[in-house]
Amino acid sequence: MAKLLKPMVVVLLVLGIASLVLGIMLFGQREEVKGRTQLLENTAMEIASGLHYDELRRTHLLEYDTRMRNALGQLSTHAAATQQDLLDTRQDLQNTILDLEQTEEELRVTQNALEESRNRVAQLEGTVETQRAEIARINRQVDELERTRDSLQARIDDMELQIAQLEEEGLEKDDQIAEMEELIARYEAELFPDDDGQIGTPVGLAGSILLVNPDWNFVILNIGSEQGLSLNTEMLVHRDDDLIGRVRVINVKEAFAIADILPRWQLSPLQEGDHVVF
Repeated sequence: MAKLLKPMVVVLLVLGIASLVLGIMLFGQREEVKGRTQLLENTAMEIASGLHYDELRRTHLLEYDTRMRNALGQLSTHAAATQQDLLDTRQDLQNTILDLEQTEEELRVTQNALEESRNRVAQLEGTVETQRAEIARINRQVDELERTRDSLQARIDDMELQIAQLEEEGLEKDDQIAEMEELIARYEAELFPDDDGQIGTPVGLAGSILLVNPDWNFVILNIGSEQGLSLNTEMLVHRDDDLIGRVRVINVKEAFAIADILPRWQLSPLQEGDHVVF
């Protein structure tokens, strides 16, 4: 019994020493494990805060059991979801960047088109302004031409009125002249049956034409009875040195006379200023 007790004491002594040494070793590692645990807790809380996960509490990490594993699992799940959201957000951001680049390109094209349109509008405005100025100039010319036309029409109306009056007076004078010629011819036939009618007109008597009426084929001379001109006198018409016609006096006044143009002698239309001579 005594022999058996001694080895047991030695074994107990060795176990005690081993326990003491193991306790000392475990005590040294306890602080290290405690530091690692606190670092794990702080890291987990920082991760939860960065992920905006408010469900995790520090007390959940102090319990090394299923509750801690559940909390860490929920944190991992939330982290995975957050990571997926981040990937989706990154993809959306890339799509947005592509859309922005396309929008910028479309904006550039639109700005170029707008600038071209503005230049075209400026050119058209310049053209329109030029056309407006041309239209205004043409309108002024039209107004001036219309005023000229109205003035000419007024003159034409006045001339037509004067012509109508002169024609009416001419008809009356023609009737009077015809009557006088008939009367003169009858008297001359009675008084001078064998004479050619050219009585009393001095040879070499000269004058000029004051007025020509081509419609009624007569002229008015600037000589009359005061110069010795008599009825039925036929006078030669000269222009410069050329003989251009012949007229017969049908009516004599003191200062002028009326003479018919003899067509068979006419070489050129008579004009005012042509000379007559007997």
